[in-house]
Amino acid sequence: MTSDKKKKQNAMSRYYESEEYVPFFYGYHNLMRNKIQNILMVSSFYDAFILEEDGGLSEQIYGEYRDLDLTSPPRIYRVSTGKQALKELKKRSYDLIISMTQIFDMDPAEFGRRAKDLQPGIPVVLLVTDTSALAQYHVPGDYSGFDKVFLWLGDSSLFLAIIKYFEDLMNIDDDTKNGMVRVILVIEDSARYYSTFLPLIYKEVMRQKRTLVSQGLNEHEKLLRRRARPKILLAESFEESREMYDRYRKNILGVITDVSFPLGGKSCDDSGFRFVETINSYIPVLIQSSNDDHKKRADTLDIPFLNKNSETLLRDLSDFMKRELGFGDFIFKLPDGIEVGRASNLRELGELIGEVPAESLTFHGKAYKFSKWLFARGEFKLAMKIRYQKFSDFKTTEEIRDYLVNTIGKKRRKKQLGVITDFSQQSFEFEATYTRFGRGSLGGKGRGIAFLAALLRMNPIGKKFPDLHIGIPDTLVVGTEEFDSFIEENELHGIVSEDISDREISSRFIASVLPSPIKEGLVKYLDHVKGPIAVRSSSLLEDSLHQPFAGIYSTYILPNNHKDPAKRQEQLYSAIKLVYASAFHSSARAYIRSTHSKVEEEKMAVVIQKLVGNDYDGRFYPMLSGVAASRNNYPLPPMKRESGIASIAMGLGKIVMDGGKVLSFSPDSPKAIPGFSTTREILHNTQQHFFCLNADVGDFDLRGGEDVTLLKSAITKAGKNSPLDLLTGIYDPNDDIIRDSSYGDGYKVLTFANILKYDSYPLAEILRELLLVGERGMGGPVEIEFAVSQSDDDKLEFYILQIRPINPLREMGQVRIEKHVTRDAGLVFSSRALGNIVLDDMKDILVVLPSKFDRGKTPEIASEIGSINSKMGETPYILLGPGRWGSFDRWLGIPVEWSHISEARAIVEAPIEDIKVDPSFGSHFFHNICALGIPYLTVLGDSEDDYIDWDWLEQVAPLWEGKFVRHVRLKEPLTIKVDGRTGRGLILKGRNC
Repeated sequence: MTSDKKKKQNAMSRYYESEEYVPFFYGYHNLMRNKIQNILMVSSFYDAFILEEDGGLSEQIYGEYRDLDLTSPPRIYRVSTGKQALKELKKRSYDLIISMTQIFDMDPAEFGRRAKDLQPGIPVVLLVTDTSALAQYHVPGDYSGFDKVFLWLGDSSLFLAIIKYFEDLMNIDDDTKNGMVRVILVIEDSARYYSTFLPLIYKEVMRQKRTLVSQGLNEHEKLLRRRARPKILLAESFEESREMYDRYRKNILGVITDVSFPLGGKSCDDSGFRFVETINSYIPVLIQSSNDDHKKRADTLDIPFLNKNSETLLRDLSDFMKRELGFGDFIFKLPDGIEVGRASNLRELGELIGEVPAESLTFHGKAYKFSKWLFARGEFKLAMKIRYQKFSDFKTTEEIRDYLVNTIGKKRRKKQLGVITDFSQQSFEFEATYTRFGRGSLGGKGRGIAFLAALLRMNPIGKKFPDLHIGIPDTLVVGTEEFDSFIEENELHGIVSEDISDREISSRFIASVLPSPIKEGLVKYLDHVKGPIAVRSSSLLEDSLHQPFAGIYSTYILPNNHKDPAKRQEQLYSAIKLVYASAFHSSARAYIRSTHSKVEEEKMAVVIQKLVGNDYDGRFYPMLSGVAASRNNYPLPPMKRESGIASIAMGLGKIVMDGGKVLSFSPDSPKAIPGFSTTREILHNTQQHFFCLNADVGDFDLRGGEDVTLLKSAITKAGKNSPLDLLTGIYDPNDDIIRDSSYGDGYKVLTFANILKYDSYPLAEILRELLLVGERGMGGPVEIEFAVSQSDDDKLEFYILQIRPINPLREMGQVRIEKHVTRDAGLVFSSRALGNIVLDDMKDILVVLPSKFDRGKTPEIASEIGSINSKMGETPYILLGPGRWGSFDRWLGIPVEWSHISEARAIVEAPIEDIKVDPSFGSHFFHNICALGIPYLTVLGDSEDDYIDWDWLEQVAPLWEGKFVRHVRLKEPLTIKVDGRTGRGLILKGRNC
């Protein structure tokens, strides 16, 4: 590895370990780390009876947790005496002790002190059941025996408040420091009142937080956002209040204060007002008192007042928290109090900011209303950014409006980048979002795209190319449970064991009905998404490390342009059903058997993506697309194996994945292109046709195949305003040269010189970075599919369509190939072999001899091979013949599918006499070969390093011979060796000579 590459990887490693390598809500993981799990309850049998009167205490607490959508309710252990409690504290650890006053064998305060000696730091609560006993035990400032005194009046919500209050104390320092969590400061010295008041506040916080949580992008975020609720602190004196305020000054969301509480150790009738005068004026305050006389002073200070004895106490408290603390809707008002708008979520807030009158915007901005509302919703970073932006720095109100709209919009978009959003929470406003419909797995392809989205959010690629768009297309994934529902509701399980054709399977699936929830969701999706879409398979096994299933299942591209919405819906339904059907097609079954899996184990998710590209006179396609791998299996000089390989083509990537004529280069040396060194080579090897979507077709039958909506078009018919001029040069026959300009007379040739030679677009650099990031993220070699298109302002946009791991060479120790193997001893010599393996147990060969090879009849040859393959059972064989195996271009080789060659365990690609065919870099065919560990030997010609003994094969008596294919079975097994380090491979005849 070069020193530069090591530096890059080290820098990337440091970045991955930084805090930026996390989803936006990952910080919530670190909130509320300390939980109260075990509570020791000390009570007499009588008190226990009182607590159990309306049902078991544990059940009551569980009910409170369930009603408020909370998790992990604590376990309660009860003992009857102080001695039993102390004995229990010696045996096990507890998080909280709640003691009733009637402990007959010990003074409650003495018990509390002895309990703290046994378990230092444990909070001890004294629960009083008689109002008259409060004065005896509730002595403000004396916490030697217990931390807090509460009055039990029969409401189980008090226990919830006690538990959450002490959890808040356990977590507040870390959560305010590391998570910017807000704090509500409650000042009340009457245990009688705060025992009633505190449960009301907690219930309101929990209920309103539950409403806010429901707006989370997915279940994970919803769960974590619950931890971001405000903490509640309870102070009983002026000094304690001041100490708490000073400590958490930057995090105070609001203050709810009594009027009369101790100041300097003495009772003070207006300490609440005195305290309010010492804090920042922008902090919302609620004055509460049982004396209505204090309301006038509160009104004078423009502070809300709440009578403790009010029959509407809970509603008034709720109104204050919604109105002033940001728990409810954001209500836009004019300075005179007239309401002009109401926002319930971040999207609506941004929309209304762009619409409300300027005076309303200024009114709320100066009062810090926006940041308060955002803080209450856990949008801490956004709130802080807006809080510390001085409105006086803006010249006009419209500048303020633009700043707020853009800041909120960027935040909302950033939230969805790299995050799997639940379908119910998706508004389809932003590009490059990833949405999940239904439950179950995302499938291999879906996981890969989700991983890509996360990588793009977490790594510095965007910072390196700040002026470029690098992202994924809008993606919707239908989970595998929807596949299960479809199969079950239509009773299609038995199709696995039926011997029927692929066409009949597809017909059965088309005739079946998608479950109603899927159809309803897709209708909503199509209401928002216009323009062409690709419907792609994403099975459980697809694109995994050891069994990629690349190209095995179906992909359908839909114009999505029919004037009748119902027709568009039916076309999408059909595409999904046909993707489901492809899980049971013969190629899929054959491949699954080769991986020792079962068809019944396979499940199918579906990926629906916006198609990258533009419409050029009814032809929709990207400017270029391709595939790049971080390992080059055929490193022609000056290429290096570890530098990777990329193959690109104009138009849809089908031509690349099908093994057609494309341009291949190393991202490390994009100007050195094998096969493009001379004018003759360029003219011979350059791309002549491209694939595109027929954007004018409205009615079609997908049962006609995956290509029914596609066009194979000559590059000269790229359409008006096409990107052809950016990609081509001009062949001048007079000078026999290709000029790197698209202007002038002559024949246009796709050279991509503008991009690869003159760096008009940093394609090679982007690929280098992405492959490096992908390797680091996946822990090994990767392959990515990508497309580049033009935006409306003619800027080029880079989209990553998929990422998959490449199975490293299956090491079987160091394979040694003797340097001086004679031609007589060798059947095949290859200088460009794929794999790292030794096989010495194969006696069978299926060979297409050059004398029987006909380029015009390669589909018939593939069919004949498939017929023999089906009769081989589990007998492995060597497949040998001219041209590129698995090519979809019938003139470049034999277009076999996996069902044709499922028992092949070694493949040899021989040269075609009248044409030079380069190996297919990065096609699905080669990816599957690599994953299955099948050695692939390419013979370039007749030389010392590359040679096939055709004469020997002609002379060996065949077991069976058809029109094109000869089946040879030898007496002794052949030996196959491939050295993955050098790329050399050979097949030895051994004693068969």
